[in-house]
Amino acid sequence: MIQEIIVPIAYFLFFLLIIGNTRFFTCSSVSKTILFVAFSLKAFCAILYGYLFRSGLLTGDDTYLYFYNGNVVYGALKSNPLVYLQLALGANDFKPVPQHLLMYTDNMHFWFDKANYFLVRLNALIRLFSFGIYNVHAIVFSFLSFIGIYNLYLFFESRLNNKRLLQFILFGIPSVVFWTSGIHKEAITIFGLGLILYNLDRISMKKYSVGSFLFLFTGVFFLGYVRFYSLMILFPLAIAMLISKSLKPRIPSIFIYLLTGCVFILIAILIDVLSPEINLMKELFIRRDYFLRTIPGNMTFPIITNVPHNLSGYSELAMEAIVNPILRPFPSECKGYLPVLACVETWMFIGVIFYLLCTLDFKSFIRNSGAIFSVLFGLSTLFLIGLIVNNSGAIVRYRSIAIPFILIGLCLSRKETQANDVNSN
Repeated sequence: MIQEIIVPIAYFLFFLLIIGNTRFFTCSSVSKTILFVAFSLKAFCAILYGYLFRSGLLTGDDTYLYFYNGNVVYGALKSNPLVYLQLALGANDFKPVPQHLLMYTDNMHFWFDKANYFLVRLNALIRLFSFGIYNVHAIVFSFLSFIGIYNLYLFFESRLNNKRLLQFILFGIPSVVFWTSGIHKEAITIFGLGLILYNLDRISMKKYSVGSFLFLFTGVFFLGYVRFYSLMILFPLAIAMLISKSLKPRIPSIFIYLLTGCVFILIAILIDVLSPEINLMKELFIRRDYFLRTIPGNMTFPIITNVPHNLSGYSELAMEAIVNPILRPFPSECKGYLPVLACVETWMFIGVIFYLLCTLDFKSFIRNSGAIFSVLFGLSTLFLIGLIVNNSGAIVRYRSIAIPFILIGLCLSRKETQANDVNSN
């Protein structure tokens, strides 16, 4: 019992020491105190995250399944280190499973799911130094998430004059801090996004080092495993941002994004037509069917199950994809304190976004590459969530990735606070 308290505290202090004494975490626009507080909040939320799921106040077992399955993999280390390395670093999701792996894969839940099994791998590696304590794993995940959030801050720092506002959006919004801190995909998603955007920006400004390419690759690797669709959304938008930056203000950035988007949509259609085995739309509906087959939770809501292949059917599907990720959870779905808090925060976000839209300088926006990138990435993520997910609780968690991008994007072109867009155009 004492070990379960002392060891997490020791790791927490170790990560604070890294933040306080590493040159990378030194930035003139944000104090060490703010960074200490930001990481402390994330570490606290990561531990709270586990407690709320363990106590039943939040439903779903994934966060503990990742941890327990990681322990199963770690169990192979004592008897056969090569099997441990194969389970932790080798391929998964194949049949037939070799006989020497069956005793482990039969005790795991995610062997045939590459995205979820990636988190099992991470927990199996963390288990090497965690002493089997869940809260140590939680603090490590919170630190990875903090690295991602801090990288996003560095990416947006030169683009937004109001640094306090940027710090609040990234370090202080309750749902963003909470949902991106625990042992789940959101922590790794924000880690990957931060590494990709910051290091891609450094490379485009010719301020890179070998480490920039290494961290960029790491971000792509992590994000590609846990949220492949986020990487697919990010890829064309990042290309459009780089093109817009190279052309400077000669062409409004919005046209570059529209043209790039159309090109990638055509490429996706050609891939589906020419290579039926790589069917992107089919993959989308497979993910949708996965949620529909999942045992309904407290906040599951009905959606179209059989989409008619006509204009009316696709229009109804698009309307669901727009309304659900923005407005849910509805007050009628809130049974308990936590759903009520999520509902209140949702409507607060809607009010803030409405205000930002009213104060938006549209002419500045269509020329501001960073603003367009952020808003399009956030809205595309929300739309995809709306297409796939039919549970308000899951929507709140997934939405935590999109919210910062939308808010920052709208703040970049406000009439009262113009952005310093020297890097984004």
